[in-house]
Amino acid sequence: MVIREISIKAFLMAKLYILRHAETRIDSVLGPDNWELDDGARDSVARLLKGIPITEICCIYSSPLPKASRTADIIGNIYGIAKNERDCLREVKRYFPYVDDMTFGVYVEEFLSGKDDLHFEPYPVARERIVNCIGDILKESSGKSVIVVSHGMVISVLYSHLTGRILSKNDWKNLKMPDLSVIDIDSGIVERGFFSGFKINLK
Repeated sequence: MVIREISIKAFLMAKLYILRHAETRIDSVLGPDNWELDDGARDSVARLLKGIPITEICCIYSSPLPKASRTADIIGNIYGIAKNERDCLREVKRYFPYVDDMTFGVYVEEFLSGKDDLHFEPYPVARERIVNCIGDILKESSGKSVIVVSHGMVISVLYSHLTGRILSKNDWKNLKMPDLSVIDIDSGIVERGFFSGFKINLK
């Protein structure tokens, strides 16, 4: 496994907006990867982004799964920002059918602790994928701010790496749908949203 360094030298004043997708309609037949957004998604995303200087953002990068891609579409349609789907932003791959919330919570707790229980893709694989993906996105942004729309478990893995602490199931559960974290790439400080006040490790 090789996690590349996320260089920040060329990104002074740029912001990285990490956004979890909006609320979904649960359908046990379709499975989570195919869930669509609920009817209040547009309003909840617009409220979340209120006060954000959208004009400074050059691109929205999104997971290709419908709940994230549709969330990115809402942002793009409101503010006129192009969307770029990236498979590396998809949710952590699961190897089981739909289960109840309690069982799923147990699986997530085991995964976030680093236990390889075969319910999900291995934690190191997911971490390498998402960390390197964010690094590539920042390089492509040419010093401009970007929005990244992804999923709860992927975001938990990313922030475990960035904050240098092992996130728990409760940290994952505390992420809302939608939810937002704003990182100042120059200072490494999370300025707003989840993990606000943390100085992240970009190396």
